[in-house]
Amino acid sequence: MVVGISGYVGNRLTGIGRVLVNVVRELAAQNPSDVYYIFKNDDYDGFSQLEGAENVRLVNTGVTKESGMKNLLWHQWGFQRMLKKYSCDLAYIPNFSLLLWKVVPTVVTIHDLIEFNVPGKFGKMRMFYRKNICDPLMARRSDAILTVSESSKRDIIKFLKAPESKITVTPNASDDSVFRKFGSDECSEAAARHGLGYKGYFLFVGTIDYPGKNIKSVIEAYVGLRKEGLFADKKLAIIGKRGYNAEVIMSIVESCGFKDDIVFLGYVPDEDLGKLCGGALMMLYVSHYEGFGLPVLESMSCGTPAICSNTSSFPEIAGELDMCVPPEDIEAIMNKVVEFAEPSKYDALCEAVYKRSRAFSWASSAKIYHGIFESLI
Repeated sequence: MVVGISGYVGNRLTGIGRVLVNVVRELAAQNPSDVYYIFKNDDYDGFSQLEGAENVRLVNTGVTKESGMKNLLWHQWGFQRMLKKYSCDLAYIPNFSLLLWKVVPTVVTIHDLIEFNVPGKFGKMRMFYRKNICDPLMARRSDAILTVSESSKRDIIKFLKAPESKITVTPNASDDSVFRKFGSDECSEAAARHGLGYKGYFLFVGTIDYPGKNIKSVIEAYVGLRKEGLFADKKLAIIGKRGYNAEVIMSIVESCGFKDDIVFLGYVPDEDLGKLCGGALMMLYVSHYEGFGLPVLESMSCGTPAICSNTSSFPEIAGELDMCVPPEDIEAIMNKVVEFAEPSKYDALCEAVYKRSRAFSWASSAKIYHGIFESLI
């Protein structure tokens, strides 16, 4: 089987790109007789982890990663031409992309439908495009839809009217080469490089936007704890790029009274990212809505407790662990932080979240992917 993959995943190796790398790596290892072509932007190097796989071929498209519009146009003509040129049996699109037509059976992943669940998540034009053009066409014209949680599956059926038989849940997992249990020395060194101390900070990882990721509630809970005289020795470290309405968040930080203890680290490379997760006291991630909520699982894979929302896919990640709170309930977030930080319970909690993280596996998900691919050929 020859699979042609759309390799446009943005301009940094973040959530969707990381999922693609791990899935393809497992697919290639499990199915050595298959060939996987990734048609990538010339100036994108986020697929370097796949270069050792003999049956994965990276092909430049002649398009820059810096232009979403050029990539959109390329998908309508260039992608289809490349599928024919390289004799692909199947196309796989892992990110939102306009699907006007297809030359081979096509599988898409719809990670989430946040635009239907969080008003104002994007600008008006992008919201209109996603809700009325891109999402419905992907659902209608694709031969199979993969999604990352039962929550997202329900949304695809509800909002896009896709038949349930067309949708398969393929849960995400964490990248164990990046997110794993590290020794305290390694975590301390990474934290020190970013002006932090081991277990001396709370952590948020994600786009700095408003209202989507709901970092506003994280900041308000942190400030509330500090005003009560708690965690005076802990900082709030924020990893991620600025997104839609980021100025709202920056304004809140400026006027909160503890801005010197709220540290923005920007984009952090993989060699430090997992260690910063492992060195945090806990992850605070109360996004309004997520198709999967990968930063929560990544934190758990490092043995670090996470507090997350009780909405969308988060309860699926938490399982029986009592780590979910209403995302707008600042008092509930604060109380859960105090509960999780209790010294007599903390080590056992770290072990419990790590054990839960082992229930998610890229190897298992890749087998589901391959079964869907085979069924269409």
